[in-house]
Amino acid sequence: MRSKILLLAIVFFVLPNTATAQDSKEAFLQVLYGKAGLEEQVLQLPMVVQVGFDQAVATDDRLKAMPRTVIGEIRASIETVFAPENIKRAILSECREKLSIDDLKKVLAWLDSPLGRKFTQLEEAASTPEKYTEMQQFAQMLQESPPLPERLEIIGRLDEAAKATETSVEVAMNTQLAITIAIVASLPKEQRPTYDNLAAVVEQTRPQIESAMRAQTIVSLLYTYRNVTETELDQYIEFASYPTGKNYHDAVVSGLKKALLEGSYAWGKAIADILTYATNTTEV
Repeated sequence: MRSKILLLAIVFFVLPNTATAQDSKEAFLQVLYGKAGLEEQVLQLPMVVQVGFDQAVATDDRLKAMPRTVIGEIRASIETVFAPENIKRAILSECREKLSIDDLKKVLAWLDSPLGRKFTQLEEAASTPEKYTEMQQFAQMLQESPPLPERLEIIGRLDEAAKATETSVEVAMNTQLAITIAIVASLPKEQRPTYDNLAAVVEQTRPQIESAMRAQTIVSLLYTYRNVTETELDQYIEFASYPTGKNYHDAVVSGLKKALLEGSYAWGKAIADILTYATNTTEV
């Protein structure tokens, strides 16, 4: 009897504590997502896919042949399948799985530090569409006046530690997969490759995409942190290289990759439904 009472006491005290820990972790995750600047950056992703789709429409004969109303519906569906809340859910899921409460506290402590806030603000400012032209002008300036080798070296280390190129590659790869799915959706059903086959074909382009994205990412980092000292960059690299910082960046990249991959497949199904409806309507 005493053992049963002890067991009930343990259950009584442990379960509320467990629930409190879970609630606490969820609160930390929500705060982290906002303070890390992820919300602002993720808002840009549907636009990235839309730009890629617009380019494909301008160059692919099968897409050119589609009615403009259908093209408009396909384009509009991007905002649904690549909705920021879907991407947020995937990123938070990976962070929930891979980061402990202690990890979250340490990441938040960095983000709350003066230097952490400075980097977040610079990253948010540089990721707006309005800065694109300015960044292009900066890239042209670099061709005329290349950065010092020391600056390139530290920016390269930051790129690796913060997984900047890796993130860009995943966005580019999955955008390409999504556009490829959109293009082949116009084929008769029996002629369409499977999504897995399309993903395998796109994967073969990874080396070329990595090379291109690394060059673009280095320019982007040089622009974003152009007024940051090497001492400050070293501190950022130190945080990103520690197990907590590494786990954090791993989780964000993994969540982003999953969200974009799921979005690509969902978009393919949405396009198939749009085309089927358009065909049935025309026949009627």
